[in-house]
Amino acid sequence: MQVTMVVAIAALVLALLSLAWAFALAQRLRALTSARGDLARMAVSGDFVGVAAALQAQIDALVMADSRLATDDAALSERLETSVRHVGLVRFDALPGDVGEQSFTVALLDERASGFVLTSMYGRGAYRLYAKPIEQGISELVLTEEEALAARRGLEGTGLVVTGRERVRRAGL
Repeated sequence: MQVTMVVAIAALVLALLSLAWAFALAQRLRALTSARGDLARMAVSGDFVGVAAALQAQIDALVMADSRLATDDAALSERLETSVRHVGLVRFDALPGDVGEQSFTVALLDERASGFVLTSMYGRGAYRLYAKPIEQGISELVLTEEEALAARRGLEGTGLVVTGRERVRRAGL
C-alpha cells in the first residue's frame, strides 16, 4: 500500500512538471507564431526589401544619434573639469574681540585645483575684499592661513592640493 502511495505521489509530481514544461513550450510557440505571422504579412505584401530598408534607416539614425551623444558627452566632460566643483569656507574674526566672526574666506576651485579664493574682511568700520587666483594648485600670491584652510577644505578627499606661500595673521591686523 505504501509503495503504491509513493508511486502515485511520484507520478503526480512528474505530471505537474510535465504540465509546467508544456506551459513554457506553449509560451514560446505563441511568440514564434506571432513572429511568423509578421513575416507572413510581409511576404503577402511582397515588401521584404522595404522592411529591410526601413530597419536599416532606423539603425543608421541610431548610429548617428549615438555619435552626436558621444560628442556632446565629451564636450560636457571637458566643461565639468573647468567648472567650480570644490568649495571651502572659513569664517574668522579679522580683529579678534572687535566684531565677532564677520570675516570669511571662500575657495572656489575646479577639478584641476584652479580657481580663486575670495576673502572678505570686516572690522572697525573698515571692509576689505580680496581675490587671489589659483592656477593648477599654485597660488602666486601669499595666502593667509584662512585662505589656505579654505582651499584645503574645498579639495578635501580629492587628492588635490593648493600650494603657495602662507602668511599667518598677526593679532590686530
